[in-house]
Amino acid sequence: MKLRSQPLASFESITSPYASVGVDLTFIPEFKESLQDKATFFFKITFTDWERKKGETKPENQRAGFFAGRYAAKEALIKALDGYRLFQKPDLNVNYSEIEIRNDDYGRPYFRFYGNFETYLNNIKPNSIRLSISHTGDYAFSEVLLIF
Repeated sequence: MKLRSQPLASFESITSPYASVGVDLTFIPEFKESLQDKATFFFKITFTDWERKKGETKPENQRAGFFAGRYAAKEALIKALDGYRLFQKPDLNVNYSEIEIRNDDYGRPYFRFYGNFETYLNNIKPNSIRLSISHTGDYAFSEVLLIF
């Protein structure tokens, strides 16, 4: 059996459409601890004003899960964006508060973007961004599928 000297996952010759996936798993109790720390800046720099206000409307026992799921979604998006650039220098400085996760009238999550992050996405022009968030026990999981 001959081993390949080049990686199999090279994107040099791929043409549109193509996909990139990102996933993330967060530990909800860490978010619960952070919510109790009145001196933390984590929520202010990581979530939009809308997300923080929405989180405050949740029952106290659901707030950590709410924020953990949204953080996982932001991380999964960044991984999906970086994934299509395999073997290329990173070109994205992320301001998490420029990424917002909302829900439609039926509870399905979707992204809204602001500032430099919105400009970045407008430049790379993904055709579709799909988001899924799930919670179980002490964990929140998110998966993002980008189609270019």
